[in-house]
Amino acid sequence: MIKNIVFDMGNVLAKFDAALFCASRAENPRDAELLRSAVFSSVEWAQLDRGVISGEKAVKAMEERLPKRLRGQAAWLVEHWYDHFKPDRAMEKFIGGLKEKGYGIYLLSNAGFDFYNFKPSLGALKYFDGGLISAEVHLLKPDKEIFLSLLKKYSLKSGECFFVDDMSANVEAALNLGFKGMVYTGRVRDLALALSRAGVC
Repeated sequence: MIKNIVFDMGNVLAKFDAALFCASRAENPRDAELLRSAVFSSVEWAQLDRGVISGEKAVKAMEERLPKRLRGQAAWLVEHWYDHFKPDRAMEKFIGGLKEKGYGIYLLSNAGFDFYNFKPSLGALKYFDGGLISAEVHLLKPDKEIFLSLLKKYSLKSGECFFVDDMSANVEAALNLGFKGMVYTGRVRDLALALSRAGVC
């Protein structure tokens, strides 16, 4: 029986399009792709999510991969990316409904410590019973240990949890540990159907 719903954050609770964000700071598509690759597809971005590198050190490494004309943009993108993190109000309302029905609601997200800067803007979090971000435990999804850390922290059982994430590798990792789950593609009605099929009323 499912008692708890565990949510990812990016493109589940809120929408973020790195390519579009970079395009807003570039004069042409080529420069936009250079920025996206150097910042959001970088090892340093993953290290920020893991909580093992400072923002200053990450930006320095990102800038070294960029042509001089774009180097100033890397720091701006890292500092302001969450200004373009748009909460999904439909998802917020849906989660509120799950909470009213008595389900435990938890967060499990790959996120750096800047999470605490934009946390107040995510209205859905008021319904959450707890959560874990990757920077706190120096682990990243889909590593099974981050899932186990969440279960241990809140004394949850994997077989009683349904996991929602936009990345298939992360959902697969959860399924391998006994979770139910689905890959979320942006449609709340699809999530409602998947939950219903899992016995969530």
